[in-house]
Order: sequence, then structure tokens, then C-alpha cells
Amino acid sequence: MQNNTESNLNDLHQASENNPDLKKDLSVNEEWQKSHAAENKLNLEFEELKSKYTELEDQHKRLWADQQNMINRFNREKQELYKYAAVTTLEQILPALDNFDFAKKSINENTGFNEIIKSISMLQEQLLLSLKSVGLEEVNTNCSFNPELHEAVSSVTDPLKEDGTILEVLKKGFKVKDKVLRVATVVVSSKG
Repeated sequence: MQNNTESNLNDLHQASENNPDLKKDLSVNEEWQKSHAAENKLNLEFEELKSKYTELEDQHKRLWADQQNMINRFNREKQELYKYAAVTTLEQILPALDNFDFAKKSINENTGFNEIIKSISMLQEQLLLSLKSVGLEEVNTNCSFNPELHEAVSSVTDPLKEDGTILEVLKKGFKVKDKVLRVATVVVSSKG
């Protein structure tokens, strides 16, 4: 069929050589065919782009929904974490609290002062061990004064000690890892 069309076009071109109107019509027809082919090509490209756009738009919507779900899940998990953050610590302290009850029951009018002091010391030690198991540490006071870890409430002149030597701890300081919960309240030496 294409050979017939080419043959017909060749016949028309030969005939148009002698007829200027036919030549003009043929030229317009060829331009129209070229224009129509270009339009068809553009339409195909447009449809491909439109399809790709729709695909990308759907993908964007799914990704956006996934992101929103992830943010919501993260916020729920964060709230749950805050809500129950103290559970591990409290579980470690419960045995020490139980022992306070046992100690109260065991103390009566026949209990000696030294036994009471010993019981209190044991309870304090158990409580500190429970808190250490969840990361609580005592601030070191066997060192020179450090304003990030210690608060000096007074100073005592002592020519035998270096300036800033901690002489007495009035209140222990505590930290968890690198975060200081409470600085130690101390008395420091000064040379005078």
C-alpha cells in the first residue's frame, strides 16, 4: 500500500510540474501531513508525560501518607516513653522500700540505738545500690573544688591545704552519666 501511495505521489509530482495550481495544492498537502505527524508525535509525548505525572503524583501522595504515619507513630512512642520512663528506676527502688517496712516492724522499745543506726545504714546502702543500678552516681568530692560539680558555701583558712581543697561535704551531689542532678554542697580551704 505504501508503494501505491509513493507511486501516486510521484505521479502527482510529475503532473504538478506542468500545473502550478496542482503543485501548490501538493505543497500545502505535504505541509499539512508533516504538521499532522508532528502534532501526533506531540500528542503521544504529552500523553506519556501526563501518565508519568499521574504516576509521580500517586507516588508522592503515598510517600507523604507514609511520612505522616511515621511521624504519628514516633509521637505516640515518644509519649509512651515519657509516660513510663521512670518504671525501670522505680522497679529497682521497690525492694529498698520493702526493707523500710521490715525495718519499721522490727523496731520496738527493746531495740537498741546502735541496732537502729545499723538498720538505717543498711537501708541507705541498699537504696543507693538500687539507684546506682539505674545510673545514679555520687559527685566526687575527693578532689579539688570544681564549680560545675560543687557549691562552696564557706571557706576555712588552712595553711596546710591548697586553695580549693574540699574539707567537708555538707550535702552530697549526684549525677547520671554526664548530667549533674545536684551539685555537692561543700566547705573549701583557703590560704588566707
